[in-house]
Amino acid sequence: MFERPPQEIHAAELRSTGHEFGADLVGFTAVDVLERLAPPGLRPSTLAAGMSTFVVFAKRILRGVVWSRHLPSKQLAGGRSLRELDRIGGRLCDWLEGRGHVTLPVPAGSLDFERRQPEGLTPAGQGSFLLRLAAVEAGLATWGLNAMVLTAAYGPRVYLGGVMTRLPLPADPKIARELCLGLEECGRCAAICPEDAIPRRAPLGASLESVRGLDASACARSSQPFAFRAFADHVAMILEDTDGERMWTRMRGRKSGEIWTEMAVMKEAAVTGCSECLQVCPVGEDYAGFASTPHRRADLPAEVEKVVQDGFVEIRNVGPQVRRKQTWDIETKT
Repeated sequence: MFERPPQEIHAAELRSTGHEFGADLVGFTAVDVLERLAPPGLRPSTLAAGMSTFVVFAKRILRGVVWSRHLPSKQLAGGRSLRELDRIGGRLCDWLEGRGHVTLPVPAGSLDFERRQPEGLTPAGQGSFLLRLAAVEAGLATWGLNAMVLTAAYGPRVYLGGVMTRLPLPADPKIARELCLGLEECGRCAAICPEDAIPRRAPLGASLESVRGLDASACARSSQPFAFRAFADHVAMILEDTDGERMWTRMRGRKSGEIWTEMAVMKEAAVTGCSECLQVCPVGEDYAGFASTPHRRADLPAEVEKVVQDGFVEIRNVGPQVRRKQTWDIETKT
């Protein structure tokens, strides 16, 4: 294929094309900015050199998926959304390259295991740290308490995808204010987290930036119940068992079946096992449609319990009601 001379493309045209291809939000930031802000192993230069613009786009999570308490349905819908984001990225790359501009898609859920670990996709499978950073720098979102990103329209209820290109475009302005309400005013995500992985205690008046954090390994236990680490641990447990009958029982057990289903059928859904923090976050124009659902009222019937003492505020972790009512030994149940 011969090299086409680059055509002039304006940001508004590319944004409109992204929406036409199915993205709900589209933003632009400079690759150089991300290169400066991202940790060494997560920089754009680890993917490709010579790029100018990072195009980041978001797909909202369907409202019925957020409402659902049926985990397989939620996971399947999550996997389909990630595949749709990759399709949008591929179409944008074809569109740009057809006009003479070098591009590289940045997949929503893939990992380079030489530089990254599965915890990099926590929380809630929104996207890699690089995609979340790009969303913040491109003015689509701000950081939440637990390192997820919050959009004005959909709160954290989005998945992210991206494209890098040599086409130079002006960066979109960042959102000027924090969208996250923090522990003192909200703290819902910290209260509901089934792994207690989100900070629950902070000095009164502390900045959101100083409090923000996430125990990514703990988060992954729920958000990635059938992903790579679960697969490796499960296989090791089976192979190391000296009891032949028990080994075959585990091999044919429920967890083996669910891991196989994730790999063979649901694929990307392995990283969307828990979305509790997305469901309770009050940020976003869409939240009114979730706040009155029965399971939202059951999980936080009296809102968040807080203790203010000695200059600190502390949130009580209650976990989602549906998790507390289940007895689930994922290693041995068959």
